Amino acid sequence: MQCVAPSSSIAFKSITVTPSHTVSHRLAQLKFNVKCDAAATNATNASLSAAAPATNNFTAGGIGKCRADWQSSCAILASKVESQQQNTDKSSGADKITVVNGVNGHSSLDLVPIDKLPKPLTIADLSPAPSHGSTLRVAYQGVPGAYSEAAAGKAYPNCDAIPCDQFEVAFQAVELWIADRAVLPVENSLGGSIHRNYDLLLRHRLHIVGEVQLPVHHCLLALPGVRKEYINRVISHPQALAQCELTLTKLGLTVTREAVDDTAGAAEFVAANNLRDTAAIASARAAELYGLNILADGIQDDSSNVTRFVMLAREPIIPRTDIPFKTSIVFAHDKGTSVLFKVLSAFAFRNISLTKIESRPHRNRPIRVVGDENVGTAKHFEYLFYVDFEASMGDVRAQNALAEVQEFTSFLRVLGSYPMDMTPWSPSR
Repeated sequence: MQCVAPSSSIAFKSITVTPSHTVSHRLAQLKFNVKCDAAATNATNASLSAAAPATNNFTAGGIGKCRADWQSSCAILASKVESQQQNTDKSSGADKITVVNGVNGHSSLDLVPIDKLPKPLTIADLSPAPSHGSTLRVAYQGVPGAYSEAAAGKAYPNCDAIPCDQFEVAFQAVELWIADRAVLPVENSLGGSIHRNYDLLLRHRLHIVGEVQLPVHHCLLALPGVRKEYINRVISHPQALAQCELTLTKLGLTVTREAVDDTAGAAEFVAANNLRDTAAIASARAAELYGLNILADGIQDDSSNVTRFVMLAREPIIPRTDIPFKTSIVFAHDKGTSVLFKVLSAFAFRNISLTKIESRPHRNRPIRVVGDENVGTAKHFEYLFYVDFEASMGDVRAQNALAEVQEFTSFLRVLGSYPMDMTPWSPSR
C-alpha cells in the first residue's frame, strides 16, 4: 500500500470490491481492484496547481512548507475523489460494493453489511448478573435431576442452572465467566467429606460466599414394568450406595452394586440404554425427568441424611455481624502438626466455636524426614488443615484469632466468610 501525497500523479476514479464468486461476509474471499484514469489524474493535478499559491509551497513530490497548505490540498484532493465517485457508473452490478461514505476526508469500505457483524462483548456479558431480578448462571456437577441441581435451586431460586460433568469444570466455569456462581458439595452427614472439592478449593482462587444444606431423599428407580424381582444390579454414586446399603439388603436386593459419577447420571444411563435388569438410586425428580418408575421411596439408611453445599464466586462478599456468619480457612506449618493445638487454642480462648476440621495431604511436601544417619530417620506425613468456625471476619474476635494463628503457621488462607444456612430442617422421610 503506497501513501499518496497531494502532488502525486495518481488520482482515484473509483474503488470497487469484486468478490471471486458471490458477495460473502468472509473478508478473505474479497478482491480489491483500484482503477486509475490518466484523464482524472491530469484534472486533479491541474486543480492542485491552480489552488497552490504562486510561491509554490510544495516541493517536488512531497510535503509543503506549512501545515495549512497541506490540509488545504488534502481537502481539494478528497473533494475531487468524491465528485468522481459520484460520476461512476452506478449500475456496475449487484456483486460490487462501492465506497459511498467518507469520514474526515478519508474513504472507508463497507465490506460487510453492518447489521450482519457480530456484536462486540459489553461489560454486561462479562459481569455477574445483578441480584435485582436478572437470572444468575449457576454451575453444578452432574446432569439435570442431580441433588446438586436441587441445591443450586435452593441457594439461588429461578437461577439458570448449568450442568458440568466434573467438579473441576464447575470451578473453571466460574473462573472463565461462563457462570456467575458454583454450588458444590463439601460434606455429608453420613458419608463425610467430599475430599476432591476440598483439594479444588485450595487449587482455585474462588471465594465461598454462602452455604446451603439439603436433605437427601433417595429412591430406587427402574424402567416402567420392571419389578424388584427382575433386578440383578444397582448403580449410583458411591456415597448413595453406601447410604442405602442396609435398606437394599432389607428389600432382598442382594445384587451387584456399581458406582457411577452421580445419582442422576445413573438414572439417565438406565433410561438411555433400556436396562431392564438394572435399577438406579437417585431422586424423585430424576425419575420424572427420565421416565422411570419408583420401586421404593426413601431408601436411605438414616433419615438424618443431609449434604452441605458451598456457593462459590469470583469475588468475596462483605462480612456482616448482624446475622450468623461462618468463616472457612486453610493453614499449614513447616514443622508438622504440633502447631495444631496452638491454632485451636486461639479460637477456644476467644469462645469461637469450630464446626468443621478436616486434614488433607500437603501435596507440595507430603513427607517430612526427621533424624540423622546415626540414629535413623522418622518420616512424618505433612497435612493441610481446613477449619470452619462460627464468626464473621467483621468480628474483632475473629480478626484477633487469625492474627494469632498467622504467628504459628507458615501458610494461612481465608476461603470465605459467609452467612450460615439457618433454614428450618426436617428429616427425610
